[in-house]
Amino acid sequence: MHRERGFTLIELVVVITVMGILSIGTVRFITDAADGYAGTVRRTELGSTARLAAERIGRELRNALPNSVRVSGSCLEFIPVEGGSTYLNLPVSIASATFDVVPPISIAPTDGARIAVFPDTTGTVYTLSDPGVISPPASFAAPDANNVVRVTLIAAHRFPVESPERRIFLLREPLSYCVDQNRLWRYQGYSFQPVQPTAVSLPTGMPGRSLIGEDVVSSTTPFSLASATLTRNAEVGIDLDFQDGADSVRIHHLVQLRNVP
Repeated sequence: MHRERGFTLIELVVVITVMGILSIGTVRFITDAADGYAGTVRRTELGSTARLAAERIGRELRNALPNSVRVSGSCLEFIPVEGGSTYLNLPVSIASATFDVVPPISIAPTDGARIAVFPDTTGTVYTLSDPGVISPPASFAAPDANNVVRVTLIAAHRFPVESPERRIFLLREPLSYCVDQNRLWRYQGYSFQPVQPTAVSLPTGMPGRSLIGEDVVSSTTPFSLASATLTRNAEVGIDLDFQDGADSVRIHHLVQLRNVP
């Protein structure tokens, strides 16, 4: 007859010790895997935010009025072009509220868009003087039998010079992008200002201001402008560093600008 035997104390201690070691290793493995996955998700989200921000700014910059881009501190400002055409006659020597163009593109007849002619320097773009390169708001008649459109300004205006290509640009108000308090904002719906506005003086409520991205911690200037030369167009540099805890994604993007006024 065999006697049943249990575990000795030493055997129990050895089993408990081995199980404890295995449990610690398993928990550590699972924790590291979860932390790695969470970090990957954070970096992916940061990368997506950075790419979308740079792509949105770049897309709008490519439609900027020539010589309208200016950079000051952490703010970028420009005037987006919404259409274009050529003119048949233009008030240059004498101010007038009407002149003729060929049918413009993408602008409703009573849209209130402004017209720019030969914007050769940034200093002349934002003043809205008379004479000046940008007109008061305009309305557009339907094309006549000769496919000519009559433009009517809300006030008589005189442009300083003719365009060598008889080109006009159709536009509205300026746009700005600013990094303020670690956030990237887009501003619209404000007036032309001779001195570039800062985030403090730009609209603070919707729809004038919209949030593009958070946790922007760039230590360098987020926007830079390289003037055009004889061998290349002007360029805007976008340098944004998005950070979430220990994870960060920095994106540097160059956008070439339209230079021919």
